Amino acid sequence: MRNLTTALIIAVGALVALSLTMLASATMLDGGSAAALRNQAAACAVGFAGLIGMASVDYRRLERMVWWIYGLTLLLLVLVLTPVGHEAKGAQRWLFGTQPSEIAKLSLIIVVAWYGARNRARMDRFVPGILGGAGLAVPMIALILKEPDRGTAALLMGVTLLMLLVAGVRWWFVIPPAAIGGAVLTAMVVFSPMARDRIDAWIHPANHKDGAGHQVRKGLFAFGQGGVEGTGLGKGSLKYNVPEVHTDFILPAVGEELGLPYTLGVVAAYGLILFCGLAVAHRSPDRFGLLLAAGVTFLIAAQACINLGVVTAVLPNKGMPLPFVSRGGSSIAVLLTMVGILLSVARQAAPGASHPTPVRSRRSPFSPDTEFAGAA
Repeated sequence: MRNLTTALIIAVGALVALSLTMLASATMLDGGSAAALRNQAAACAVGFAGLIGMASVDYRRLERMVWWIYGLTLLLLVLVLTPVGHEAKGAQRWLFGTQPSEIAKLSLIIVVAWYGARNRARMDRFVPGILGGAGLAVPMIALILKEPDRGTAALLMGVTLLMLLVAGVRWWFVIPPAAIGGAVLTAMVVFSPMARDRIDAWIHPANHKDGAGHQVRKGLFAFGQGGVEGTGLGKGSLKYNVPEVHTDFILPAVGEELGLPYTLGVVAAYGLILFCGLAVAHRSPDRFGLLLAAGVTFLIAAQACINLGVVTAVLPNKGMPLPFVSRGGSSIAVLLTMVGILLSVARQAAPGASHPTPVRSRRSPFSPDTEFAGAA
């Protein structure tokens, strides 16, 4: 387990170091101030404090605070939609300089993990399984859709369903809520001109050299300019033509200045994080730890895959930061805290740990499974 946690820390640390390096490169030569770099460095410090704090305590303490976490997150998501929240670029996602939707990622993982562990004997039933678990997620996802932030909402919906499958929900129970969620997201895309333009630009890129296809096109040019060896740190020029190069499209800047090896290294780092996270989940000492580790790992891997798919034109353009690399204080602080939870689960894990096999019960889905008292 020590080798796993060491590899995990190295992979995350390398991505954070790359983030600060590329942010410095992208801001120093384009007339930008060093404020963005200082803010990101401060957010990294907060995140590493959260990582150390979570890694130092038993993750099972989160079970006692789950309703406080859930209620406070819902309150923040509601407040961001009031006049107190801040609107930018057509979306109201900021509250006092933070993004509650980023906090919701961690909160929802904790809540779903608690629910799946508490009702592990009944997760193979439709009502306490899929309806109960998904019901906890719907209020958060609905408030995030209202901002609007369709990408984060879709990400959280997918992670929730994956966690419920790991918790024991039968796979065919997932089909109805997945279909409903997909229909809602599709309807929102249909009635959003910007979303329609982005999808059309993805399908017919030749017809959208400007406008909706401009960002992806410039990003691909930056990759091509860097080639194998790259132009050198701080020497890239095409990156300044890429909109949102500091955030969603930071990988093209990596490709242009540092070349193919570093670009592939970023992909390899996420592969290593995925492997370590799943290994920690497999060896977790109890069901709560299993679901926590799995949820954190799924979210990081899915978010990375979406960003990598967008910047390489494999997926339609959707704003989704690259974990640990893109600029964003709320994002990096929450992600590093998630890594701390992974490390906490790893610290409590014992070699050859196994998980109890669920048994059927008819009690309320919010009552504990006493037949497993003392397990793990």
